[in-house]
Amino acid sequence: MTLAICVGLLGWASAARAGTQSGVFAVEEAGRALCPVFVKARAEKSEAYARYVGFIEGYLTAANRYEPNTFDLTPWHNANAFALILYKHCQKEENAKDALAMVAQKLVLAMKPFRLADFSKMVEVGEGADNALLYETVLKRAQTELSRKGLYRGEVDGKFSASTKAALTEFQRLAKLQPSGIPDPATLWVLLNP
Repeated sequence: MTLAICVGLLGWASAARAGTQSGVFAVEEAGRALCPVFVKARAEKSEAYARYVGFIEGYLTAANRYEPNTFDLTPWHNANAFALILYKHCQKEENAKDALAMVAQKLVLAMKPFRLADFSKMVEVGEGADNALLYETVLKRAQTELSRKGLYRGEVDGKFSASTKAALTEFQRLAKLQPSGIPDPATLWVLLNP
């Protein structure tokens, strides 16, 4: 479900504006790789695979700087999430001619509805191996959505309380996710998407 939504978003996102008036711009090495090259690098667990995922992270970081009203386009995603989204997109036969730079731009457009427009401080949640670092604003969004679903009755304050953890655990059980009580990227994607 998580990836189906994102891959669907990638499908409707169109190409972005280019650098010159004529629409021509340079694409650096990793960004020129086509989807089948990425899929092969993933299967081989090659060094190139990490470079391609790093390209996506760098592209999104640059987009955070240049997209209007944007602090973070992907406020609860990590490298593993980007790699999985990219893989699911590139597995489709109709996307075989997509270069990673174009896939990255489609991802920018698809993620705009989920972005943080303003700075938000980070909050550490959980402990030990079960922990995460996320924006306070994202935790507030999660608390709001959990409240809307009738799973959370506490204050929407961006603090990781015992009641927040309990509500997240119940949501994860209902959504058939790992019931850790931690707002990991998969949980947040399922919880915060319409």
